[in-house]
Amino acid sequence: MILKLTITVFLTQLIFIGCRTWNVRAVSKGNLKHVLVSGAIVHISWLASIAIGAVSMNEIIVNFDWQYLPVIVGSLSGGLIGSWIGLKERVKK
Repeated sequence: MILKLTITVFLTQLIFIGCRTWNVRAVSKGNLKHVLVSGAIVHISWLASIAIGAVSMNEIIVNFDWQYLPVIVGSLSGGLIGSWIGLKERVKK
Protein backbone atom coordinates (compact mmCIF):
# COMPACT_ATOMS: atom_id res chain seq x y z
CA MET A 1 0.00 0.00 0.00
CA ILE A 2 2.81 2.44 0.87
CA LEU A 3 4.41 1.88 -2.53
CA LYS A 4 1.11 2.66 -4.30
CA LEU A 5 0.66 5.82 -2.25
CA THR A 6 4.25 6.89 -2.91
CA ILE A 7 3.92 6.40 -6.67
CA THR A 8 0.54 8.13 -6.72
CA VAL A 9 1.74 11.18 -4.81
CA PHE A 10 4.93 11.36 -6.91
CA LEU A 11 2.91 11.35 -10.15
CA THR A 12 0.27 13.77 -8.90
CA GLN A 13 3.00 16.20 -7.90
CA LEU A 14 4.59 15.95 -11.36
CA ILE A 15 1.18 16.54 -12.95
CA PHE A 16 0.43 19.40 -10.55
CA ILE A 17 3.67 21.27 -11.26
CA GLY A 18 3.55 20.61 -15.01
CA CYS A 19 -0.03 21.76 -15.36
CA ARG A 20 0.56 24.71 -13.03
CA THR A 21 3.30 25.90 -15.40
CA TRP A 22 0.90 25.41 -18.34
CA ASN A 23 -1.78 27.32 -16.40
CA VAL A 24 0.49 30.29 -15.68
CA ARG A 25 1.54 30.49 -19.33
CA ALA A 26 -2.11 30.28 -20.45
CA VAL A 27 -3.09 33.05 -18.04
CA SER A 28 -0.30 35.30 -19.31
CA LYS A 29 -1.48 34.73 -22.90
CA GLY A 30 -5.14 35.22 -22.02
CA ASN A 31 -6.12 31.79 -23.38
CA LEU A 32 -9.31 31.07 -21.44
CA LYS A 33 -9.83 27.53 -22.74
CA HIS A 34 -6.32 26.45 -21.67
CA VAL A 35 -6.67 28.30 -18.36
CA LEU A 36 -9.83 26.34 -17.52
CA VAL A 37 -8.52 22.93 -18.59
CA SER A 38 -5.12 23.32 -16.94
CA GLY A 39 -6.73 24.83 -13.85
CA ALA A 40 -9.04 21.83 -13.48
CA ILE A 41 -6.13 19.40 -13.80
CA VAL A 42 -4.10 21.43 -11.29
CA HIS A 43 -6.96 21.35 -8.82
CA ILE A 44 -7.67 17.61 -9.12
CA SER A 45 -4.00 16.65 -8.87
CA TRP A 46 -3.57 18.97 -5.89
CA LEU A 47 -6.56 17.42 -4.11
CA ALA A 48 -5.26 13.88 -4.63
CA SER A 49 -1.74 14.78 -3.55
CA ILE A 50 -2.75 16.80 -0.51
CA ALA A 51 -5.16 14.08 0.67
CA ILE A 52 -2.49 11.39 0.56
CA GLY A 53 0.14 13.72 1.98
CA ALA A 54 -2.05 14.86 4.86
CA VAL A 55 -2.91 11.31 5.88
CA SER A 56 0.76 10.32 5.67
CA MET A 57 1.94 13.32 7.71
CA ASN A 58 -0.75 12.64 10.30
CA GLU A 59 0.39 9.03 10.65
CA ILE A 60 4.00 10.15 11.09
CA ILE A 61 3.27 12.96 13.56
CA VAL A 62 0.47 11.45 15.64
CA ASN A 63 1.32 7.74 15.59
CA PHE A 64 5.06 7.92 14.86
CA ASP A 65 4.38 5.52 11.97
CA TRP A 66 7.53 6.04 9.93
CA GLN A 67 6.45 3.59 7.21
CA TYR A 68 4.73 6.61 5.58
CA LEU A 69 8.02 8.47 5.14
CA PRO A 70 8.47 7.25 1.53
CA VAL A 71 5.16 8.96 0.65
CA ILE A 72 6.51 12.29 1.88
CA VAL A 73 9.79 11.72 0.02
CA GLY A 74 7.78 10.85 -3.12
CA SER A 75 5.79 14.06 -2.79
CA LEU A 76 8.90 16.15 -2.31
CA SER A 77 10.70 14.42 -5.19
CA GLY A 78 7.77 14.80 -7.56
CA GLY A 79 7.45 18.48 -6.76
CA LEU A 80 11.16 19.18 -7.12
CA ILE A 81 11.54 17.23 -10.36
CA GLY A 82 8.41 18.86 -11.75
CA SER A 83 9.79 22.31 -10.88
CA TRP A 84 13.13 21.46 -12.46
CA ILE A 85 11.42 20.27 -15.67
CA GLY A 86 9.27 23.41 -15.77
CA LEU A 87 12.28 25.68 -15.29
CA LYS A 88 14.33 23.71 -17.81
CA GLU A 89 11.58 24.19 -20.43
CA ARG A 90 11.38 27.90 -19.62
CA VAL A 91 15.16 28.39 -19.89
CA LYS A 92 15.31 26.38 -23.14
CA LYS A 93 12.90 28.74 -24.86
